[in-house]
Amino acid sequence: MESKLENAVELLKSEGFAGPYSFIFMIRWAALTEDRALLQRIGKSLEEMDSFRESASLAYVYAEYYEASRAPFCEPAAAFLIGRCSEEDPLYLAALAKCARVFRREEFFALARPLADECPPADPFAALGLLELYRATFHGEYLNRAVAVAEEIRLRFKELFSPDEAYDGEEPSFNSAVALLYDELARLTQEEQWVKAREVQNRFISLLADRYPTRVSFGLCALLSDAFEAKTIVCAVPEGKEPPELDALLSFYAPLTERIVIPTKIDTVKYFLMQNGKLEEIKGI
Repeated sequence: MESKLENAVELLKSEGFAGPYSFIFMIRWAALTEDRALLQRIGKSLEEMDSFRESASLAYVYAEYYEASRAPFCEPAAAFLIGRCSEEDPLYLAALAKCARVFRREEFFALARPLADECPPADPFAALGLLELYRATFHGEYLNRAVAVAEEIRLRFKELFSPDEAYDGEEPSFNSAVALLYDELARLTQEEQWVKAREVQNRFISLLADRYPTRVSFGLCALLSDAFEAKTIVCAVPEGKEPPELDALLSFYAPLTERIVIPTKIDTVKYFLMQNGKLEEIKGI
């Protein structure tokens, strides 16, 4: 799997990053492989960006890059785009929620909450937005709604689209969005139904990637879980209060990183990294 992803990375490099959805995959790849040169190249491209249409998808990209790099240009660029993009953009809710979480912008939360209450059924893009809100707030209702959307998708779409209809274009394909949705639910819940759903969907995306890897760049993000071990940051805190530096720590270990906050009777905050079945104490940032 990793060689397939490496091939896609080289092709995307040669094509100069074909659209915002390829940036998301490339940022995550660079972070996971600790390829600082690639991350810097992506940052330079984003700083010089002036040809993309104003879109929530690109705001999502800036938030994604900020998580990986803490580059200061990301927040104003994302805020500029959020103020000018359309709710019709499939990643609008996800971009609002991600920007709210990453940049700690309450005004983005205020825009996202009413949209979350009106999510259409069987819409994987909306469900991805709900999961971003869950990560930002840890309110279980958002996770439950995302699960309900995913269950509706499984009921309605028992047969996947044909390969000729499944590639990303101006917008990411339905199949790519479903792949990311199942992948995130599998990692968040560890439930067998979503683990199996991820396996099936990822096999389909992998077959598409065999033909045209650069045309499923959004879906390739889901395949990263097959090639890299997921990580969990366990934070033991007094009285269960989440420390502000936790977001920075998650960014340092991003992507494929979740968090667990455990209230304890200790007086100081302690952090642990859980990976490959091992738990080790780590320093904060």
